Amino acid sequence: MIAYNFHAASNGARGEAKGGRWELALPASGQTPALTSVRLQDPALSAEQETIRRLQGAADPTEARLLTAMYVSLKTYPCVVLNGRAGAGKAALVQHLVAALVGDAPGQFVRIGSAQWTAQSGQRDYYRDLHTRFGDSQLSEVLSEAQAPQGAGKLYVVLFDGLAPDELFHYLHERLHLLPVDARPVVALPNVLFVATFHQPNQLSVRDAQLLAHAHQVNVTAYRWQPPQLPPPPVGLQRAMIRDAVRDVVVARDRLRMIFGGTQLPHLSPSSHIAGFLRWYGLSPDTTLDSDMWLFLANSFDRYGNGLFMPDSVRNLQVAYDIRMVQRVMAQLDPANAALRPELARVVGC
Repeated sequence: MIAYNFHAASNGARGEAKGGRWELALPASGQTPALTSVRLQDPALSAEQETIRRLQGAADPTEARLLTAMYVSLKTYPCVVLNGRAGAGKAALVQHLVAALVGDAPGQFVRIGSAQWTAQSGQRDYYRDLHTRFGDSQLSEVLSEAQAPQGAGKLYVVLFDGLAPDELFHYLHERLHLLPVDARPVVALPNVLFVATFHQPNQLSVRDAQLLAHAHQVNVTAYRWQPPQLPPPPVGLQRAMIRDAVRDVVVARDRLRMIFGGTQLPHLSPSSHIAGFLRWYGLSPDTTLDSDMWLFLANSFDRYGNGLFMPDSVRNLQVAYDIRMVQRVMAQLDPANAALRPELARVVGC
């Protein structure tokens, strides 16, 4: 068993279905919301479970797990880097997530593309600078809107689409400080989600390798070309994700204490089929139960203790642990071993 100390903490907002709307009981100004100790008996009343149903409704089992992993990753970190070959469907995956969370609400989904097209121009530097300034302007506009009073309770999704390593460095490090190569603290707006799609080259510079080492990477091997058509999301789903995302390890431990009780989690180690695969290829997984893992595990449950991957709490915990552990392995793979990424994705089910 894995023992740990829990601390009293709070995080949450109550989501209930009333006439197709998800209503949230928000605390009074200056009051800390109490984390309920009562498990919701009917997951149908959980706003996050409604989001998962929207994500998984038209997906096959592999896509459903990948979409859920993406959602849990964005609850855990403000920025996720989607890695994979060109044409794997990374942008379509993001569009599926956006359709489920924000629908076609104007201004809440912003795509900032790569300037690699400028390489074909005779005035490459001029057009590249122009493109980057336009991207910076788009970014500043969405950040300003998200911070404004009318942006409260709304989710904004920024997609950096098909970035080269130097563009990844510019936006995520220089502009947003989301992936610090040094140890500067991360400051992020809770209602802005950043997703970058990245085509990893055969060789990375030391700087770019350091940058990606800090990134929360999700590997995408194959996703449908067209995301499904979904009805507009019910009111309140966006606010529920903002309120229920856990990004503090003390709160994460408290949520898991609420779910499993006592001071111990069920025994956690890689599932046997995953452990066998890793041994076969000589890969050493990072199984440390550190802050990163605490946060991912806690975010794999809604605030009432219902699993987002699986209904059973223990099985949900194991699936979340396996997925995050395999994500870590893939993030550390040498580019020369990139062919193992699809195999690792298959072995973990997404």
